[in-house]
Amino acid sequence: MDFSFPEAIQQMCRKLLQNNFQAYLVGGCVRDVVLGKMPHDYDIATNAKPEEIISLFGEKNCSAYGRAFGTVGVKFSGSFAEMTTFRTETDYRDYRHPQKVQFAETLEEDLCRRDFTCNAMAYDVENQKLIDLYGGVQDLQNKILRCVGVPSARFREDALRILRGMRFCARLGLKPDLLTDCAMRAGAFQLKWISAERIYTELCEMLMGKYITDVLLAYPEILCVNIPEIAPCIAFTQHTKFHDFTVWEHIAKTVGNSPENLIIRLTMLFHDIAKPQCYQFDVRGHFYRHAEKSAKLADNILLRLKADNATRKQVTKLIACHRKIPEKLITVRRLLNILTEEEYLMLIQIFDADRLSKKILEPESRRRINQAESLFQRCVEQNICCRVKELAINGNDLKAIGFEGEEIGKMLNILLEAVYHNLPNERKALLTCAERRRHDLFC
Repeated sequence: MDFSFPEAIQQMCRKLLQNNFQAYLVGGCVRDVVLGKMPHDYDIATNAKPEEIISLFGEKNCSAYGRAFGTVGVKFSGSFAEMTTFRTETDYRDYRHPQKVQFAETLEEDLCRRDFTCNAMAYDVENQKLIDLYGGVQDLQNKILRCVGVPSARFREDALRILRGMRFCARLGLKPDLLTDCAMRAGAFQLKWISAERIYTELCEMLMGKYITDVLLAYPEILCVNIPEIAPCIAFTQHTKFHDFTVWEHIAKTVGNSPENLIIRLTMLFHDIAKPQCYQFDVRGHFYRHAEKSAKLADNILLRLKADNATRKQVTKLIACHRKIPEKLITVRRLLNILTEEEYLMLIQIFDADRLSKKILEPESRRRINQAESLFQRCVEQNICCRVKELAINGNDLKAIGFEGEEIGKMLNILLEAVYHNLPNERKALLTCAERRRHDLFC
């Protein structure tokens, strides 16, 4: 293994060593190197206390936001690392926070409090050697996720570690060993006490993993603790000629079959979540209005999880539009009045992920997707009017001929629909149409 960390990071460690402190690179950056990946974040464990770190590197180069837990963010030669004093933690409350944090003297004491063996490795910069007390390297080689110590105790200390474990499985293709797996399932109820923001952050990180489908299929009950709307989907057979999987199996596969884009993956996670409550059966199964109802459920879920408004609105908009692949120009134009061009291209990827997540691929559905792409390109290349703002008149023009208040917005939308049906998008034609329609609508 090539432990060639950036020179500035090694200089930070050497500065600690030169001042008679210990210094080790720990956690994710060591795990990444073992996996042959380039680290993005660097953590340094040391016996230097926070005030000693600040004194050594200078107040202006340090952010002491985590000082209560012994952590100082340090900028040095254009690089950044978090330096944390060796510590032990005891008397955990609310399944998340330790009531007592004590500084320790040795690296060994610090490593034994960590969550998983893959995160409990350290690199000794001074002696240029890996320290692996819990077999993290072997577990990574064998694709195993294993807790440090007793799994149930680790999860009682911090229940968020359960979702972190799922994230590592989704991103690295790991499988929990039997004890860790059992403890994750048994301890999942503790996630009820974790803040919505932290749940959402871990969920988003997890969804971006290459192996997310395997994780969603293995642990839906864990996700149900914070997203109970998932529960009805888990064993719900769809009974249609279009779907051979349960609703949850289909959802899990669509997430994994979609691009690594958070908006798209959140959309796929929730795109069919209302199907069980929409189901009707005659000769075959139907899910009437499931797109609209799934969008409303997704909106409630994302609000509860404290997702940012922009993400929530974009996801729910895409879910509401996903029901049917557009096959006509007028349908594409109506969609482009709702969606941006970027969102429309996301919708195309959503249709394809949906198509790929069935046991029997339908060649016809790929043809329809190609057609939807071609119609979109035609709109863009020919500058076809699709939105109110693209009309040859605006609200001020309508106001000038006597329209007021809500009448203006209503008439602009009526004119847009008329343009869809071949009314020329020209000022004179639009104003003439508005005058004619006004009497019919408002008189």
